[in-house]
Amino acid sequence: MTDSTSSSSEVLVIGAGPSGLFAAVELARQGVAVRLIDQAPQPHHQARATSIQPGTLEILNAIGLLPPFLEASQQVHGVCICGPDLTLLRAQLFAGIDCCCDFACSLPQYETERILEAQLIAWGGAVERGTTATQMTPTAEGMMVELALPSGRTETATAGVVIDAGGAHGLSHRSSQDALEGETYAGQFIVADIAAPLELPRDRTHIICSSLGPLLLAPLPRERWLTFLQWEQPLSGPVDGDMVAEGVEIRLNGKHRPSDVAWASSFHGHRRITRRFCEGPRYLVGDAAHLSSPFGGEGLNAGMHDAFNLAWKLALTRRGRARESLLDSYAVERQIADRHVLQTSDDVHHTVFAFADAVRQGKTPPAEVVNPVEAALLLNARVMIDIDYQGSPLVVDLAAGEALAAMPRPGQRYPEWWKLGAATHHLLVFGPVAAAEALAEVERRWSNLVRVGCRTQNEGVRAGVPGGGLVVVRPDGHIGLRATATDAGALGAVDRHLASYLIPE
Repeated sequence: MTDSTSSSSEVLVIGAGPSGLFAAVELARQGVAVRLIDQAPQPHHQARATSIQPGTLEILNAIGLLPPFLEASQQVHGVCICGPDLTLLRAQLFAGIDCCCDFACSLPQYETERILEAQLIAWGGAVERGTTATQMTPTAEGMMVELALPSGRTETATAGVVIDAGGAHGLSHRSSQDALEGETYAGQFIVADIAAPLELPRDRTHIICSSLGPLLLAPLPRERWLTFLQWEQPLSGPVDGDMVAEGVEIRLNGKHRPSDVAWASSFHGHRRITRRFCEGPRYLVGDAAHLSSPFGGEGLNAGMHDAFNLAWKLALTRRGRARESLLDSYAVERQIADRHVLQTSDDVHHTVFAFADAVRQGKTPPAEVVNPVEAALLLNARVMIDIDYQGSPLVVDLAAGEALAAMPRPGQRYPEWWKLGAATHHLLVFGPVAAAEALAEVERRWSNLVRVGCRTQNEGVRAGVPGGGLVVVRPDGHIGLRATATDAGALGAVDRHLASYLIPE
């Protein structure tokens, strides 16, 4: 018996957190052979990131995974900022957003991972636990990864593609010296999973501004709460339950003390992002690529959006239905999107602390945004349905005249895209077809990759072509192309656009 073995796989995913699991689930759903490893010997039981935003629920709905999340979670319909006596200072409610869910789902991260792992197993995959990637080397065929197995043996694994979801301190950054760039927020924080007799509505997240700084309380299933609290003194050791209970009680004016602390940890907040989302056949997703303030609750979600963007492109290229250049758009698009997410998260972070500082100093809290358009844009960013890939090589706008100002524009999400069905492209035609033979030819040529649908001209208002035209919707729900005509020229442009990255049979 030797101490070393070798293996090969189509795609190797490193890290079985939400980002890595979701990448593996999406690839398995689309028929790509994927191997998923995680260095931890057993699943963890820590609450960690708990908020699943409406924009992420929309993705889960599109691929048929929403029901188990709805069943397991606590629905959250908004965020409230309160004074130390729990007096409401500001509320941001999710009602009225243009999304299939006008709420977020709150559940412990280990529950999110449990649901995703169960789905991966249902599609023939598995998580190999206790397996650590120790070294990566590019090869002509992809990547060669050295693995330390739980048995103590080593393995040389060859993979066509590696998806690194191993976190900010994982192998990717040690290998490439590509540290996440940005800043660390001032102060230290404690996060904990608690039970407490709080007189607060459980359909909202609450941020209490105390004299010691902000205290976040997000409802969890089974009458529990996730809490973040700023800690006024440097922590020299592990966090214990008494520290958490006392800290929460003091910040609630001594009126409520947690009755149970199931888990607690300390952390520093960050706003950081990588310069390179990919390097050869290695792609970074989730915390391996970016870190954001937990007060906005976007981190876990941005990682799952990374995985969703990458998976459909990998699936097409691995099946030989797309050009390898399609994968180059991953880094471009997620750099755009995740920088926007970090800016939104940073705005939330500074708003929370501006309120806390105002309360502590006896000053008037920051004024509320009263412009309805601006308020709606802020809310769309907050719930993560405003991601815009404008500037990507996969985005083309052929609109003319007044239609150029119509929304949504190419790069943005198509309204109610989840009803179209994920994992394929859609060509939607609004109004009369000026070149029926040209449309039939496009449909014939791309029959296995693009579904064609005809709609009324009135329906084009919601699609960004109010006077009629064409819209190409990508598998991830974003608009790849629009044209304000349905003639042979517009259909030829659609054909050329698709051929720039897809390969017909």
